[in-house]
Amino acid sequence: MAEPGASQIQLPTAFHYLNNDFLCENTPVHLIENELENTTSGEDDCRPATPLYIYSQAQLQRNIQGYKNAIQSAKMLDRIHIFYAVKANANLHLMDLVRKQNCGAVTVSGYELQAALKTGFVPEMILLNGNGKQIWEIRLALKNGCMLNVDSLFDAENIISVARELQKPARVLIRVNPGLEQSSTPVHSYLSTALKNSKFGVPLHQFDQVLELLKAEHLIQLVGLHCHVGSTIRDATVYATVTRTLLDIRQKLITQGCTNLKYLDIGGGLGIDYYHGTNQGQSPLSTTGDLIQAIASLLPPDVEVIIEPGRSIVGNTGILVTKILGIKKSPDGGKQFVVVDAAMNDLIRPSFYQAYHHVLPVRKTDSSEDVYDIVGPVCESGDFLAVDRRLTQQPVKGELLAIMDVGAYGIAMASNYNMRGRAMEVMVDGNKWKIIRRRENFDSLVRTMID
Repeated sequence: MAEPGASQIQLPTAFHYLNNDFLCENTPVHLIENELENTTSGEDDCRPATPLYIYSQAQLQRNIQGYKNAIQSAKMLDRIHIFYAVKANANLHLMDLVRKQNCGAVTVSGYELQAALKTGFVPEMILLNGNGKQIWEIRLALKNGCMLNVDSLFDAENIISVARELQKPARVLIRVNPGLEQSSTPVHSYLSTALKNSKFGVPLHQFDQVLELLKAEHLIQLVGLHCHVGSTIRDATVYATVTRTLLDIRQKLITQGCTNLKYLDIGGGLGIDYYHGTNQGQSPLSTTGDLIQAIASLLPPDVEVIIEPGRSIVGNTGILVTKILGIKKSPDGGKQFVVVDAAMNDLIRPSFYQAYHHVLPVRKTDSSEDVYDIVGPVCESGDFLAVDRRLTQQPVKGELLAIMDVGAYGIAMASNYNMRGRAMEVMVDGNKWKIIRRRENFDSLVRTMID
């Protein structure tokens, strides 16, 4: 069955049509592309401006404010803290906007940690997560006074070793793996992170061993517990279950003398509506307000909660603009392909997760609709952006398409496969826009290769 057409969807408020032109805030998308095309003409072998990532500053700020309003409504202003999941999108300009909203940052690598520090996040509100932290990354976190998650026995040993080397205290949380079944986390298996066979977190059968190791070291300050069950979560009751699990463990630890357990980090992963209301078969999507309400009533007065939103903050702030290179049919005539200049190296989610992203024309025309596969130029059969997609107008060579909801895990997961340079990124603010990341060219790709 063909996927829903563009005419039915409910657009994020920052993206909309006006007189058949697709706008980001108050700026027509085709005008951004056209100006960039003219500006870069003659450079980089006369490459076009596309593929091109465009973000809405207003949508980003609106998404963060949604969390803040929900926290305020629950009367939890000083007790629920937003830590942005940097892995969703680590563009420094975007991170700076998040930081200015008084958010913390959760990082999963040393360079993400450096990015958070560079953009001015308060070190005490930076958390270094990860199941395979290297010594230099742990050292960087402790030197700057950041918190760390303990993910395993060897991770605990490494953190203790670096704390002794630096003679610096380490504020840590233990990441708990509750050993869930796949059926209890209804998301793609690649996005589930608290299953009994997951690589993440301290399994319950090793918890006491890790705890005793941490308690025996005077430089370790155990300040909380952490659990992240996965991503693209649609039901906020998952977070209530996680909170109850962590509260039960916390109570047991208090009886064992752990009296400074200030934080419960319940992870992130709240989904967004990639279908924009067109997929009636999906379960209802919980809102940020549902998430906050699900946990607020469970919290004792001496507990503060960290939440780690990434996708729900930046996902619907971005689009990927791509140009149609041509249209072709399969030998048997059963498939129609729209070949575009964006590819799986620019946006891998459709190929990797079979993820859905809606596709819209940047300029509307009156023409017949039909079903197409939208594919890129990369030399892989799995290089597609949409399969069996009903487009509401006939695609034409040279016209632009907008791939929706790519602000999270779009450019962040991009690669140089087929020696393709990563795309330019632009931020829109009302009727103004600016480049926040230059596109890569051949020199960019070979600069780090040693002669």
